[in-house]
Amino acid sequence: MGITTSLLKRTVALSALAGARTMAAPALLSHSLKKRPSRRLSHTRFTTLQSSRTATLLAVLAAGEMVGDKLPSAPARIQTAGLVGRGLSGALVGATLFARQRSNPWRGATIGVLSAIAGAYATYHTRKQLAESTLLPDPVWGGIEDLLVVKVGQRLLS
Repeated sequence: MGITTSLLKRTVALSALAGARTMAAPALLSHSLKKRPSRRLSHTRFTTLQSSRTATLLAVLAAGEMVGDKLPSAPARIQTAGLVGRGLSGALVGATLFARQRSNPWRGATIGVLSAIAGAYATYHTRKQLAESTLLPDPVWGGIEDLLVVKVGQRLLS
C-alpha cells in the first residue's frame, strides 16, 4: 500500500512530538493501540506496543521525562545523546504507523527520525525564546509544552 497524505501528516506530526518529549510519542501511540489494537500489527515486531504492560511502562517513562525536563540539570534536547534518543523514538513511531497501514516501515522510520530531530530543534529554540522574552520561567514553559505534546498527540491518534 502507498503512502497517503493522512499517513504522512500523522507520522510527521507525531514523530515531531518525540522531538519535544522522547517518550511521550511512543507512550501515546501505545496507549492508542492498547485501546484499539490493529490486526495488521499482530504478527509483527510492533505487536508489543499494543500490550497493557508496554503502554503502562511507556507512560511511566514519559511522566518521568516530563518531571526531569524541568530540572536545571536536564541536558539540552539538541545535544547528541538527546537527538539520538529522540530520533530512535521518532523512528519507532513512524515505523509502527506505516506498518499499521501496510506501508514500508523503513520509510516510516526514516520520516520519523527526520521529523523528531526537526521537532527537537524547533521546540528547543521556541521554548528558549519564550523563556527569554516573557516573564514566565523556563519550567512553566516546559509544563505548557508537556500539555501541548499530550493534547496534540491524543488528537492525532483519535
